Amino acid sequence: MTSVSNVSGNVSTSAFIKFAIAFVLACCGYYISILMGGEASLSSWIHAPFLGPAIFGGIQWIFWVVLGKELCGKYYGIVIALLMAGFYLMVQPWFNIVSPTWYSIVGVISAIVLGYLTEKYNGAVGLASFVIINWACFAGLAQYPTWSSAYTYSGLGIAFVLSIVSGYVGDIVAKYIAKYLKPHLESYL
Repeated sequence: MTSVSNVSGNVSTSAFIKFAIAFVLACCGYYISILMGGEASLSSWIHAPFLGPAIFGGIQWIFWVVLGKELCGKYYGIVIALLMAGFYLMVQPWFNIVSPTWYSIVGVISAIVLGYLTEKYNGAVGLASFVIINWACFAGLAQYPTWSSAYTYSGLGIAFVLSIVSGYVGDIVAKYIAKYLKPHLESYL
């Protein structure tokens, strides 16, 4: 592999290309999630917080994380998840929760967990953990009696199962697409 020299030594051009691919994938995932939205239209049927990521997280998060890992290698899925969380946090607080101000840290932590568990196991585990972390922190923040009266247990159960299905589908589709993209990118990586 060719390399370029800089002040700190040799840097592989493939590392630069891999990070550029990760950046583009994170931008695509962020843009898709902004376009999709969807939580407001579904909240009248299923009463659960963070419903959009639970249902559409397979295409909004998992697809891009798995595609990055499959194309670029180990740990690039975590990089993509962190970049996506960073893009969200540059625009607004995590899920528009402004008080307490530290709540956006939950977004960074849940993105790291999503990326790590998706790489280690699969997208179903990654997305389900992402949803559970956000639910747990939101429930603790909203005081449990208030939170439990606003959301039904059946709604939480349905949203949890849908997050597993969505994560699994996003994982499978990304691996399928990566299988066809990787031969075309191998000469650059």
